[in-house]
Amino acid sequence: MHPTQFRLGHYWKTNDPADLTFNEAGTKPPNAIRCFNMQDFLNHGECRDVLVETLEFLGSGTFGEARPSVASTRWTGDSHRYGIYRNRAGVYKNGVIVVECHGGGMFGYAFDNLVAGETWEYVARNLSPETIWNLCYQIAGAYRTARDAEKRLLSLAFLEGRMKKRRKNNKVYVEIVAAERNRDAAA
Repeated sequence: MHPTQFRLGHYWKTNDPADLTFNEAGTKPPNAIRCFNMQDFLNHGECRDVLVETLEFLGSGTFGEARPSVASTRWTGDSHRYGIYRNRAGVYKNGVIVVECHGGGMFGYAFDNLVAGETWEYVARNLSPETIWNLCYQIAGAYRTARDAEKRLLSLAFLEGRMKKRRKNNKVYVEIVAAERNRDAAA
């Protein structure tokens, strides 16, 4: 991937059919995309930067024709766009980055495992851009929902005083004490 710019000072865009807009404008092109780690062995609620130069375009997800939403309103979905890219510099040399772009900016989802390349190549080759859009939209929504739910649980544990700072082998960690069950609600 090589970022392009329509005019000096404009936002940078991808140079592929996905036509995604980067978060950066200015004279220097962006060199990395911030990505959520989507694998258990990497994901501790963390992100990492993936170099733009290592990404190879596989496919794009576009909404397509307007679809019915509620009553007579038709939703165009053009506010969200997706690109699928192979990341040859990932943990696995066949990792995949799904890039989401909408009014809130550009976000990446890094899939680094043995089956990511094969799976997403199949998706890019065999599914329509509208179906790819559906799949990517659901993955991004599910990821945000899970993060929000976890944040609510941690906030509640903090407010209830159930977070305890512990030390073991000269390392500091946080332990969350289980909430007491409400026996009256179970009856």
